[in-house]
Amino acid sequence: MKAALIDPRDQTAQVDDPTYRVYFWAGDGAAKEEWELVETDLREVLAWIPTRSDGRPHSLWAVTSIGADVTLIRLEGMDLDAGVRAWPAWAQEVRR
Repeated sequence: MKAALIDPRDQTAQVDDPTYRVYFWAGDGAAKEEWELVETDLREVLAWIPTRSDGRPHSLWAVTSIGADVTLIRLEGMDLDAGVRAWPAWAQEVRR
């Protein structure tokens, strides 16, 4: 991890009611169950994941939208659809 002090004046927007997506994969990485969570905060999402995972690996994403364009920001886990070479070096498979 790298950490640096920042100047918060570069911020141009803020989202106070984030949307999250959680993807659960079968053990072979093939089957996927996809959820979108709203009206919640990160603490509650992290507590919810083990209640639905059944030990399956998952990834957690924040959702940001500009018009019709949806962008996902990885918060935890990996995109098993992408393949190992696309993952950041520090990304890990997560099971809860």
